[in-house]
Formats: sequence, C-alpha cells, structure tokens
Amino acid sequence: NKYREDVQLMKAMGLKYYRFSLSWPRLFPDGTRASGPNQPGVDYYNALINELLANDITPLVTLYHWDLPQALQESYGGWVNEALVQHFNDYANFVFQTFGDRVKYWITFNEPWVVCFLGYGTGGNAPGIQDESNSTYLCGHTILKAHAAAWHTYDSMYRASQQGQISITLNCDWPEPR
Repeated sequence: NKYREDVQLMKAMGLKYYRFSLSWPRLFPDGTRASGPNQPGVDYYNALINELLANDITPLVTLYHWDLPQALQESYGGWVNEALVQHFNDYANFVFQTFGDRVKYWITFNEPWVVCFLGYGTGGNAPGIQDESNSTYLCGHTILKAHAAAWHTYDSMYRASQQGQISITLNCDWPEPR
C-alpha cells in the first residue's frame, strides 16, 4: 500500500482534510465484534490516521460506504433485517474506541439511498435484490436505526472525552428546468 506517498501528495496539494471510509469487513471479516477484530486491518487504519495527522491533515472517517460483510448478508439478508442495527453499533463502538482519540469527524453512512434503492430496490448495486415495494423501505428503516444507534453511542460514551462530531452523508439530485 502506498498510503505514505498518497499522504505526501495530499500535503503537497495543501489539503487540510481527507475523507476516507473504513471497511467493515476489513476490521471484522464476519461482521461481528464477537469474532474479534482483524489486527492487520486495525494496524493499517492506525498507520493511515497517524500519517495524516503527522502531516497536518485532519481525517474525516466514514464507517459504511457500501461494503457490508458478506456473512451478514448471507446470515440476515442484509440491511432488510433489523439485527444489523446491533452489529453496526458494535462495529461503530469499536472504531470510536480504537480511533476516536485521533478522529474528530465521523460519518456513519455514505448515501443510504444508494444502498437501499439501488441495492434492494432496482438490484443495480450489491446485493442485487429487486424489490422496490418492500426491501427498499426495510433497508432505509434499518439504516436509519443503525445511524441513530451509532450516533447515540458516540454521544453518550465518547463525545465528552473525544470532542468529535458525527453525522450522515445524504445524496440528492439537483434538477434544473430546461
């Protein structure tokens, strides 16, 4: 991996912030905290965060960017199952605890509409489910609950000591009349 060279390029460009996404399956290959973290994944993110900070670049970290652990898709059917709320919260709690001493800006989910509509509605994205009438809404409901759970975990357990912020990234279209 060439993250050190990448960070030097960012520094040369004058970047002050760098948004990147953690890979849930890289940290917890089966998606559950019970199986324990993948230490090489933890080490990689620690090294990246430390390199960014050493070069005066503030990390802005996204927890979920469309990469659900396959085991959770197979065991629960993915984001249509509310059991994922607790699994996501366990993962979020781990990353807040592990990286939150250095990360001050968190995004829980990147564009949940894309995950739910394209992944569980039209089937154009993973996991390829075509069920616009039901699964799209179940997915959205579960992701909003997972976001809320992670937000409350951060707020109640970490915000006071870590002094960070947490939110969600929503996408939108910008149509203009012709």
